[in-house]
Amino acid sequence: MESRPHVLLVEDRSDLAAMYLLAFDIAGFETRVAVTGAEAVLIAESGWPQLMVLDLQLPDLDGFAVCDAMRRRGILTPVIFLSITDDGATIRRAMSIGAVDYLVKPRVKPADVVWRIKQHLEDSAA
Repeated sequence: MESRPHVLLVEDRSDLAAMYLLAFDIAGFETRVAVTGAEAVLIAESGWPQLMVLDLQLPDLDGFAVCDAMRRRGILTPVIFLSITDDGATIRRAMSIGAVDYLVKPRVKPADVVWRIKQHLEDSAA
């Protein structure tokens, strides 16, 4: 039996997490949710996720700190930022610290996020 892609969703708002979890489940992903940056780093250290969808604004660490902590530990898990923040400087900063994509909510629909995840999983497998 082929395993489902492992996606870590880092989102502290339970309503948004539920919406994305449903879309990710329909897409065939095995998804875990982290509600804090510290929890996200711990899960990433375990080697479980094949890709992380990371909110920028979290209750403890911001998404930049999470991504930076992962990269400093040698964790190269692809990261897609999913944030309400849409200014160019923030997007450039996210990409410069190792994000593979930056999507702006609520403009992006869950189906589009799923499509982007699939694209990046294919790219990382190649």
